[in-house]
Amino acid sequence: MTLIIIKDYSSNKLDKLVTRQTNFYQKIGQNGYYFIYVLNTDLFHHSRVNESRVDEAIQFLQYNLHLSQNDENIFIVSHQAVYSTGNFGSVQYFTNAMEKFLNEHEHDRIRAVFSGHDHLFSAFKRNNVYYFVNGAGGGPVNKVGHQGDRSWEEDELSGPQPVTSSRTIGYDSHLNSYTKYTRTEVKFAPGKIVYVVRDLETNKVLNTFQQTTE
Repeated sequence: MTLIIIKDYSSNKLDKLVTRQTNFYQKIGQNGYYFIYVLNTDLFHHSRVNESRVDEAIQFLQYNLHLSQNDENIFIVSHQAVYSTGNFGSVQYFTNAMEKFLNEHEHDRIRAVFSGHDHLFSAFKRNNVYYFVNGAGGGPVNKVGHQGDRSWEEDELSGPQPVTSSRTIGYDSHLNSYTKYTRTEVKFAPGKIVYVVRDLETNKVLNTFQQTTE
């Protein structure tokens, strides 16, 4: 089974179709997906994290994780990224809340958190959980440029980076970032999950991340 992840489409019609401003659980095959929404509902493309919605999302995860008792893998999907090397960066209240929740459930088969918001690809890994920003499949790709403590101008950023502010939380767990149009393929195999990142324009494999699930 292969799942293809592309978030942050630019079409207004698609925004209405695929954007749900609520929290919900969905089972696909043997995998459980928890969709959480933590932004102000009236500002989609200039969104700000709403702390009360963060609290509601974490409570939703806590109260509903039992739905995945028979799921082989669990994924969390959030428009707002937990960690990101893009223009928006991290939002401390949300990141702290997610870190606390995931630390409390490190043995509950939560494999990855998929996000968008920043229009680039970023990958982080902490405690065998992957954090992917998959926002480079829609609108214009962000050229990060000089964004204060997130300044990088190359097409690729590799390896751990300094944590210098609340917006760079998690940079010590950074793997790779790309300012290219990308898609992320999630391939399931016995005892492992393989995440393959491809350049959308050339179909070239940019990177592969392998995760043990046993």
